[in-house]
Amino acid sequence: MVLFLDAGTTCQSVVAHLGARKNLTVVTNNFYVVTSLFTHPHIQVIHTGGTVNPSSGSSEGRIAADAIKGVNIDLFFLSTGTWNMDRGVTTPSMDKVEIKLAALQASTSCFLLADSTKFGTVSKFQVAAIEKLDAVVTDEQLPQEMQENIRDLGVAVHAARFGQRSFS
Repeated sequence: MVLFLDAGTTCQSVVAHLGARKNLTVVTNNFYVVTSLFTHPHIQVIHTGGTVNPSSGSSEGRIAADAIKGVNIDLFFLSTGTWNMDRGVTTPSMDKVEIKLAALQASTSCFLLADSTKFGTVSKFQVAAIEKLDAVVTDEQLPQEMQENIRDLGVAVHAARFGQRSFS
């Protein structure tokens, strides 16, 4: 299986669940994901390269997006700081849009990983409408009505209990 883990701490949290996996390739633009996987040499890791964004510990832009276009990705774990029903997944940077769109186009399935505190917010650039996703993984604080609205679009919703800890 080939996974793409987007930049962000939510996607970084997925790494802890990958150690026992066999025949896995992880593609990422996130430097923290790459270094976390150093302890799992049986997992092949591909870093996209690209323009470095020190604030997120990731790469972005055209070079990173071009690296993704040559990979067949089974599952894309998409992260965002802003998402809502009307505008979908958004981001403040065009360079981030470029890499997210490339991963979305190269992927068979896309799961949004975003906690409920980010729901109802909008940034400057749209990445994808909610209905373009296969699933949303969020916390159980996302109102039940919103979960049902997402399901009505044909998108699975997985609401997990995380206590007081945000997984953003």
